[in-house]
Amino acid sequence: MPTNTLRRIPLDALDTETAPPPTPWLWDGYLKPGDVTLFTSVWKTGKTTLLTGLLRHLGTGQPFLGRAVRPGRAWVVSEESPDLWADRVRRRPVGRHVELLARPFRGRPTPDEWADLIDQAFAACVLGELDLFVVDPLASFLPGRSESEPTTVLESLAPLHRLTTAGAAVLLLHHPRRKAAEAGSIARGGGALLGFMDLTIELTRYSRLQSDASRRLLSAQSRRTGTADRLAYEWDAAADEFRVVADPRDRQFEENWQAVLAVLQGRTGGITHQEIRRLWPDEAERPSETTLYDWLNRAHAKKLIRREGRGTRVNPWRYRLANADDEYYDRGELPPLRGRHE
Repeated sequence: MPTNTLRRIPLDALDTETAPPPTPWLWDGYLKPGDVTLFTSVWKTGKTTLLTGLLRHLGTGQPFLGRAVRPGRAWVVSEESPDLWADRVRRRPVGRHVELLARPFRGRPTPDEWADLIDQAFAACVLGELDLFVVDPLASFLPGRSESEPTTVLESLAPLHRLTTAGAAVLLLHHPRRKAAEAGSIARGGGALLGFMDLTIELTRYSRLQSDASRRLLSAQSRRTGTADRLAYEWDAAADEFRVVADPRDRQFEENWQAVLAVLQGRTGGITHQEIRRLWPDEAERPSETTLYDWLNRAHAKKLIRREGRGTRVNPWRYRLANADDEYYDRGELPPLRGRHE
């Protein structure tokens, strides 16, 4: 005989069954109460500097990097010593709304020590005294021997859901893989770690140019709508200011769209990006295949062009401009027959 009565909710009744209204973002698009965010970057690229800037704005409620911030309280569980943090906040004050737990364990915590920390954080959440729980870095505080062992990872991360259920946002700072990896998967550890997260952020250098030495790029993947997949910024160390920087790929696309358009105009069928590159106007600088492919996919996302095919080697994407018959094909209809003089 069943000991647990399952609560089944019809999908068309979710809005009425789930009573609490959506909670606003703590930092719009990146930190949401009830979610766990993984923030990965290469060593010494400014991860803790960015965190410090965000924490300061968490006290004032002023926008950070052009995105709204809701005032809140935070705990920062850090591997760094109190002396290092004292020097950091002496140069860049944060405020009493953030409390530091510097090296709370003698080494990597046992499961019981980790559970006790989460219990104390949960109690603060219930009292309305904690909105953001930060761990910096995750590898120093994750119980268990391996970040790549799925069972260990999930058992260690599962207690964090007590905090998210209580209405806190969780931010886990993390290290990257030693080997190069594709965007979205540079975080060290296996798929279980990334699969647990509601949102992942990767911090990388803006470019290799010396003129961009103070600029960084945030790339994000999220289960939520409202997250910008790319956000470029620069940090002025002298003024201690963070400023949003226009994404260079957006600017490149806008500057070269007319050249793409010149190739596609007058064609009735789609052509591949290699064919477009071969037909590139003589007066314009010819882009690399990778760059052109990016521009075409941006144009497709903006609904400026149509795309056909499957994106495979055998059946590659073919691009063309929209035509009068597309609205019929989109509805699954055949376009009307047109007379010779129509």
